[in-house]
Amino acid sequence: MRKRLSSSMRFALALSAVFAIGTLTAGGLSYLLLSKEMAARLAADVQSSAESLAQIAAAGDRTDLREQVIAQVRASRDAAALFAFVDVASGETLGSLQIAKPFQGPHRLLVGQDIPKATNTALNPPEAYLAYGIRTDLGWVIAARDEAWVTESGEILIQATASSLGLATLLCIGVALMIARRNERRIDRMDQVLDAVGAGRLDCRIKDSGDDDLADMSARVDRMLDQLEKGVEAVRQVSTDVAHDLRAPLARLRMRLEPQALSLELPDDARHEIGSALQDIDAISATFDAILRLARLESGTATLRLQPVDLCSIARDVHELLEPTAADAGRLLTLDLAVEEAWVLGDEELLSQALVNLVDNALRHCPAPAPISIEVRIETTGPVLVVSDNGPGIPASDRGRVLGRFVRLDASRSVAGSGIGLTLIASIAKLHGATLKLSDNEPGLRASLEFSPPSQMAADR
Repeated sequence: MRKRLSSSMRFALALSAVFAIGTLTAGGLSYLLLSKEMAARLAADVQSSAESLAQIAAAGDRTDLREQVIAQVRASRDAAALFAFVDVASGETLGSLQIAKPFQGPHRLLVGQDIPKATNTALNPPEAYLAYGIRTDLGWVIAARDEAWVTESGEILIQATASSLGLATLLCIGVALMIARRNERRIDRMDQVLDAVGAGRLDCRIKDSGDDDLADMSARVDRMLDQLEKGVEAVRQVSTDVAHDLRAPLARLRMRLEPQALSLELPDDARHEIGSALQDIDAISATFDAILRLARLESGTATLRLQPVDLCSIARDVHELLEPTAADAGRLLTLDLAVEEAWVLGDEELLSQALVNLVDNALRHCPAPAPISIEVRIETTGPVLVVSDNGPGIPASDRGRVLGRFVRLDASRSVAGSGIGLTLIASIAKLHGATLKLSDNEPGLRASLEFSPPSQMAADR
């Protein structure tokens, strides 16, 4: 899938396009105005030359006029300027401009059509001349100038505009892309931090050192994350403190009730009630123990004994341990090892606890008879430990939510549990660089612990 252009990159390209269009428009207007100005100057120059000859003709000296025309012709050897005097008395045309019929006022003469090509002896003869004729008592005086310099000036302007436009556009695109790339890196940093926070790493911050609105927004996000971390930490600390402080009173309460339950003088009804109370106390104590274990894992105070561990060996041990319990409960616990060994770098005790919790979760939520399977295989991404069942499963919309603390779905309210089993497993997986994924077993739930290869996990650490 092709990656979409970011808003910064699109803005940079749009800005470059606007700049190029603006420069091109300005160059086009400059060319039109300059061409018009040069044409006006050419017309004024031609008219001024013709009027100079007309003033000589107004004095009535035909000889002086003829000499002036010849002098003008000799002075213009490159055929850039042409002059003619058509004598009204004899009809003779004198000068370098040969025309079929004299005229008055401005006139454009095309070479090869209005002017014979032989008239022009230049190496690169112009295509047209701008001429101006005046009728005097002695005859017509006509001056003409070629339009080549107007065309050449326009071409030079176009070339200069194109070159400057290209260089300026490249410079604009380069600067815009540099700014856009810098903003993309800053936005990518924000994305990485937000993804990390969403994954539970509340200590991550953006720490943008800029001085623009993006930096201000980053600073506000960092302040929000500070408050979020403090709030979450306060909630965790409260739950941990409550669990820790109530363990001792519960233990003392159990010690007082247990002798009473064993007393022969106690009526059966009272013994039953005390037994139920002891079971509730044990459940509460187990919940508090789970909370404390989870707190140690999430705070990083738990001691990890990382070493190469064989997931197949752990699966065999857990299957051997829980298979009788599953059979007594009317469930069938099977072991499916696709490989003989699957090594990861981890803490064997914690990984065993995670697998025990996954199997226990399936035993408590799947009605008898229910097949429950422990699988170990190796995918292209690394070893995978799977516990699957055919129970009620978890809706796709709730699979992310059940990984939170004390989250229990309505269908699980009647089943014993604390609601932090999956949270504890996810924390153990995170410590080992693994991922807990819940998927549909069609029917039932498929819980997978996906590990990285040992070498990659060691490199990540």
